[in-house]
Amino acid sequence: MGRLDKYARQSKRKEPSKVLPIRIPESIYNQFRKRCEELGLSMSEAGYLLIKEEIEGDLYTMYTNEVAVTANSPQIPIQKEDCTTTKVFNRKTSTPSTRWTSTPYEVENELPCPLCNQWYSKANFSRHAKHHNFSTREILESHQEIINQMIKRRKNN
Repeated sequence: MGRLDKYARQSKRKEPSKVLPIRIPESIYNQFRKRCEELGLSMSEAGYLLIKEEIEGDLYTMYTNEVAVTANSPQIPIQKEDCTTTKVFNRKTSTPSTRWTSTPYEVENELPCPLCNQWYSKANFSRHAKHHNFSTREILESHQEIINQMIKRRKNN
């Protein structure tokens, strides 16, 4: 019996909710979608149930109890009990993120499309870029000269 079997088509709670977008490999997505279809659950319901179970600790309690029962003997201490220790914290400097963003191309929360010579809201630009069969990044990085002119015109107006 899988983790989601016991939850197949239970009633939903009525309370305010938030959206949690996640990025997963396509193969895992397809396997999860098929499993949800088998159980008659939407992917959102299944995700909610997995997260809820994780937070409530049922899996954790089950796992730790099983380990406690099956463990042979406790680990031998590495250090003598009467010795004092000093904990040293090594702080690493945080490195800037290497994730690409469209921020350098934004003007008033809009992005320029050099192919249409139009401005689109940042929130909808990815959808617009798909009409040209490109990603946001591909459009913005491959047409620098036109984009720079559009940005300059927009900022001067």
